[in-house]
Amino acid sequence: MSAAFNDRLTPFCASWGASGERRVGARAHRTGSGWHSVGAVKIERGVAGNVPYAAVGEGEPVVVFASLWPETGVSSDFMVRSAIAPLRRVPDRRIVVFNRRSDMPTGFTMAQLAAEYGDALRSEFGAPVDVLGASTGGSIAQQMAADHPDVVRRLVLVSTAWRLEGEARTSQAELASHIRAGRTRSAAAVLGVDAAPRGLRSLTSGVFWVAGSRIVGKAAAAADLATTLEAEDEFDLSRCPQIQAPTLIVGGSRDRYYTTEQFDTTATLIPSSHLHIEQRSGHVSVAGKPRVQSTIAEFLSGS
Repeated sequence: MSAAFNDRLTPFCASWGASGERRVGARAHRTGSGWHSVGAVKIERGVAGNVPYAAVGEGEPVVVFASLWPETGVSSDFMVRSAIAPLRRVPDRRIVVFNRRSDMPTGFTMAQLAAEYGDALRSEFGAPVDVLGASTGGSIAQQMAADHPDVVRRLVLVSTAWRLEGEARTSQAELASHIRAGRTRSAAAVLGVDAAPRGLRSLTSGVFWVAGSRIVGKAAAAADLATTLEAEDEFDLSRCPQIQAPTLIVGGSRDRYYTTEQFDTTATLIPSSHLHIEQRSGHVSVAGKPRVQSTIAEFLSGS
């Protein structure tokens, strides 16, 4: 959902430390697919099926479906660090971050997007893997786990629920409408409202309006963003096959975009699920909480 743009504005993931931090003064180099260095850590970039990925570490894989990002692909080091933040306490794993490809046709559905991700997992791993989906990435993960159960071993859902409702759905529809109409500054202003605390929303909206395409992205990237927003608007887990994989659902009690009741409904729709509500945590901040990270690590360890 559009709220996930907070992820690139809130650098809580800078505490990733030796497992993913870009150290001050370190230089990173990238030329297409392959390896490049971020501080002391190497990031492998490539394409699995049609889906761009970035990978860090070694060991048994855990795949992260990134939250909504204004650009497709995985060229942003900050996006990769943001995506892996919930797994800070998961040791000895190869963490693989998936993000949307470019040039998605208008009308591309969540089921079609999830099918591409499922095909990518089959081609890359050939066996079920652990999957973590955050925000919009969590919507994709739910759809994929429902439609393609053969590729998911365990599922973690962070700051996501069975469908969009209320403010989140209205905001996202407004954003997509502005993008489709070419109103780049208006789209950026919507993101400014999403990104800011209540008392700063007018100021942030104005700043984002001035920035325009620097926030939303150029025309092609903005079109792909709108396609993703529209696909998520139609997503509804209650209309999907039942998810069979063991599932951990994590939400913050102060999430502005998903209510505790929505998290409860999601857990009801997934039989083999456990719901963890972190108190005094919001849509973005919940992923950086040590108790949440420990809960995710314990779940993925199978203990």
